[in-house]
Amino acid sequence: MTYSSNTPVSLDTLIDHVRTGLQQSPALDRLTRSIDVSAHLSDLSDALVGHFVDEARREGATWAQIGERLGVTRQAVQKRFLPDDSTRPGFWDRATPALREVISAAREEARTRRKTYLGTEHLLLAILTLPDDPATAALATCGAPAETLRAAINGRIGVPSGDPLPDDTPFTRLAITALQHAHREALRATAPATTPSHLLLGLITTGDGLAHDVLTALGIAYEPLRAALQTPPQP
Repeated sequence: MTYSSNTPVSLDTLIDHVRTGLQQSPALDRLTRSIDVSAHLSDLSDALVGHFVDEARREGATWAQIGERLGVTRQAVQKRFLPDDSTRPGFWDRATPALREVISAAREEARTRRKTYLGTEHLLLAILTLPDDPATAALATCGAPAETLRAAINGRIGVPSGDPLPDDTPFTRLAITALQHAHREALRATAPATTPSHLLLGLITTGDGLAHDVLTALGIAYEPLRAALQTPPQP
């Protein structure tokens, strides 16, 4: 199956976008902008394919079937789409200070519970440490205030006890997936940076993990949460 016409973006559209405001500027300025636009389109392209790879996996497609559609081996498609590195520059370059604070707090949540891994539940607990963040407000709007979520997670993994572990703990694969999905959510929203709100959505779109299970058990669904995050707070 091919798809070569009626695409939402044409080359002429991109050329016009690059030229806008730079018609009288040196050609090298337009070249620089075209490089920036191309890099952004590459990010969007990866996110677009990744979105539908996830969808195909949820519908039961095997990695071999997905690889066949992409024209690569099962091993190659798994290497591309199975998360194995949360520190890639594309993520950290776009992370806001608030998101970096969340990830730092998630490490502390894991350490104080003496876990040898950093899971999605620790990322969700860390989001709840920001009471004034839009992510926490949106959760409350959707019927899951911070204290309810915290109690639900503590009921699953227990409360901190004893001395914290001395070292940072590695991300689980699902936690890395959530970070990658957060990056994708930021691109989908055409946001200039990745925030705790995007991470919260990513914790749901992973489709698995303790954070996902707790959120869905409390009735939190992707579309209502996304709508709540897009609604300006009331004065």
